[in-house]
Amino acid sequence: MAPVKTFTEVIESSVAPERLFKAIVLDGHNLLPKLIPGSFESIEIVEGESIAVGSVKKITFAQGHHYKYAKQRIDELNVDTFYCKYTITESDLLDGKYEYIVNEIKYDAVGTGSICKLTSHLHLKEGVELNEERIKVGHEKMEKSFKIVEEYLIANPQAYA
Repeated sequence: MAPVKTFTEVIESSVAPERLFKAIVLDGHNLLPKLIPGSFESIEIVEGESIAVGSVKKITFAQGHHYKYAKQRIDELNVDTFYCKYTITESDLLDGKYEYIVNEIKYDAVGTGSICKLTSHLHLKEGVELNEERIKVGHEKMEKSFKIVEEYLIANPQAYA
């Protein structure tokens, strides 16, 4: 069995978890390309009719981005606990090194804000060495996108309320 490497990132926010969850998880396919066009050209649901377990999203990254596309299948979704688990099943970011990548996102309330915990499970192909620096860069890019959404929600308190 190929090895699995797990990385966790925790991000604090002054925004309530339900607003972040709605913006990033439930409506990210609409919001992210508008807020961050330099990273996301488009995000479309290619299987299923909405964001639900079993649906598949195709992310087309902006021209000049390191990667071209990714397909994500939603494996678990709990709107009451602000949790989403999805698998990257197809992408040039798998780069012949990974069988697939499973990401878990969980938002928890802390005071009037929240904590976002992102856990990535990298299912490596047999014999592949992991470049941990590259993983850190990927998590830093995700954190930067998170902060852009957070800034938008702070500036627009009615959005996703």
